[in-house]
Amino acid sequence: MSKRRASVVINLDRDQKRLPCLVVDSSKEGFRLRGSFHLRRGQAVEIVLDEDPFSSVRCSVVWVGRAGSKQEGEVGLETI
Repeated sequence: MSKRRASVVINLDRDQKRLPCLVVDSSKEGFRLRGSFHLRRGQAVEIVLDEDPFSSVRCSVVWVGRAGSKQEGEVGLETI
């Protein structure tokens, strides 16, 4: 699978933020993203693929890459 551009939508205090990201890997169960954002495990977000901007996928953050590791800047999402 090739990497795809997308946005992650974060709802912070009723103020939605849409941040650019890269989908590194995906399956029907979820996504692995790379980007510059701070997410926490259990947080609900939405993914909007640039190729399909009128459709979003609700997900829950299941892991966050640790600073200094190979996964730094990456997050794992499970579709909900």
